[in-house]
Amino acid sequence: MKQTVTDALQLDKTDPFPSLAHLYDMPLDQTGKQAIYLNGNSLGPKPKNVDQALLKECDTWARLGVRGHFYQENPWTTFNELATKSLARLVGAKPEEVVATGTLTTNLHFTFVSFYRPTRKRYKIIRLLGFPSDIYAIESQVKQRLETLREFGEAEPFKLEDAIIEIKPDANGYIDLATFKKVIETHGESAAIIWIEAIHYLTGQFFNIPELTRLAHAKGCKIGLDLAHAIGNVPLALHEWDVDFAVWCSYKYLSGGPGAVGGLYINKKYITDPVMLRFAGWWGHNKTTRFQMPSIFDPIPAAESWQVSNSGIFLLAALKTSLDIFDQVDLKALQEKNVRLGSYLENLISKECGDNVSIITPKNPQERGCQLSFRINCSNNKNEIDKIFFKHGVICDARSGLVRVAPMGLYTTFSDIFHFVEKLKIICKELNDEKRTYSL
Repeated sequence: MKQTVTDALQLDKTDPFPSLAHLYDMPLDQTGKQAIYLNGNSLGPKPKNVDQALLKECDTWARLGVRGHFYQENPWTTFNELATKSLARLVGAKPEEVVATGTLTTNLHFTFVSFYRPTRKRYKIIRLLGFPSDIYAIESQVKQRLETLREFGEAEPFKLEDAIIEIKPDANGYIDLATFKKVIETHGESAAIIWIEAIHYLTGQFFNIPELTRLAHAKGCKIGLDLAHAIGNVPLALHEWDVDFAVWCSYKYLSGGPGAVGGLYINKKYITDPVMLRFAGWWGHNKTTRFQMPSIFDPIPAAESWQVSNSGIFLLAALKTSLDIFDQVDLKALQEKNVRLGSYLENLISKECGDNVSIITPKNPQERGCQLSFRINCSNNKNEIDKIFFKHGVICDARSGLVRVAPMGLYTTFSDIFHFVEKLKIICKELNDEKRTYSL
């Protein structure tokens, strides 16, 4: 039976997890009307209370100046702690295992300093063919170790091209567990780290992290995670799964704002390990003696010791505002809502768009979050596809024929999805027509 907008509105009315879109400033289209916003996988919409939170800290700065670090309800010296409990809940960790600090890639570098300690036996890094920033950072970590050895005149114990083992998807972008097992079986005993995007940024595939962690540890490897597209999106239990370390950004599903402060997770078993190396900085030092300016670094017995500097208060205030919304919801119920929205979108696309669209995200709800990625099988205008979507009032990630949309249960409705698919049908028709140019 063909779905109608009335059906979609009825689903919105009866769904057990009501939309919280009223808590956000939803982006506008080129006519000034509310757009269909399906781009939370790149940047989440702004929580309305962010303005008030930022103005509050501006007022504190104006009234107290430097004394704002100590003499107010939420002193700036401990401001990052306001996010700790919320982040621990979202990633399934103990509070002492997480900290809001840095950015995803800087945190990747800081954690690799600790966990990538290559030896003649273990020097490889097994990683996905994934997000470019991770690729650049990991390659630079290997190069740094090799360059240090060269500077000291040591014989090169391994080569860059041998040290990075890439796990590649099949022709449809899918990576099955057997592929992981084969690579880990082949290279695991010479690998120091296995690095996984918990959710692949391009395809939206959610990997079996508990099983991959078990496979890594069985070979004596550490496992680290990029949670950029996972935190706030799918159920995570890092401590229970015994993941060694993880990093994330907060501007996607967490709606922390552009350039938001990121975060990292360090398994509790490493926090007080006396042989664990880390880049030391003032803000990672014991809080009780930090302002006594001691010359010997005394790390905080928590993931906070991986901080090197205090995070921006305005960035933390924006993140805390968004986390307050997550604190109000049942995460399991939110994730179930995401599954319902994703299934509704997938079914509508399959019924209404036919061969014009090929979905590449796995069909199994256990293997994906709220992102659905698909290719538009039309011949023209693929380089201008983002302009075409925006012309029709849709904001999503569209480039070269690959479209990524993320219906997020906090603010996306079934009626949003219905209208999106109606517009997608029109876009497919336009792409099949003679070539035209769209300018904004």
